[in-house]
Amino acid sequence: MAAVGLIALSGPVTEVAATLTATRTALPAVPAPAAAVPGPVRVLAVAPAAPVAVPPVDGVDIPRPRPIEVAVRPGVPRGVALELTVPEAPCGGYGNPRRIVPGVLPGVASATVSWQADGRAEVQQYRVQAVAQRLVSGPQPDPPVQLAAQPEDCVPVTVAFAGLTPGDPYVFWLEEEVRGVDGVLRWVQVGTSDAVVIS
Repeated sequence: MAAVGLIALSGPVTEVAATLTATRTALPAVPAPAAAVPGPVRVLAVAPAAPVAVPPVDGVDIPRPRPIEVAVRPGVPRGVALELTVPEAPCGGYGNPRRIVPGVLPGVASATVSWQADGRAEVQQYRVQAVAQRLVSGPQPDPPVQLAAQPEDCVPVTVAFAGLTPGDPYVFWLEEEVRGVDGVLRWVQVGTSDAVVIS
């Protein structure tokens, strides 16, 4: 294949026209890199993994807790129970505030009330009231009262009531006459019994 071109040259005096004939010469072929040529793509099929076998529960090795090692100083006995000496409670052994539940033995139109003495030095004497639980019309009568002195030793204290109404329930109030830090005597209720029916 040939191409013809016209080139105009200019000079100071004359103009020269030249006709050039060019011939196209094929260049040597250069091999293309193999990576540049796309080729067929092959896809490899991967077989699915086989399921993992799970051992039965009784075949699993479960770690067990290890015993705790306790370091004991030399000379300290191990496994020997301590010998504790509990001090004797004061007379009555009541807490603070006092809560004394008197015992009641009902009789025929009567009752016997007993309790353990409170050994505090400030307790002077006791007062017990038999409060009837059956109401009457009008003002309620004053309950029968019994007094008992503070004993010198830790012994039970007992008072007896007579002339109670048979068939009526009674609750017995227990009070202590206590001398305060100011030297004044006061009655302090320290306990009540359950309702008891008089025979």
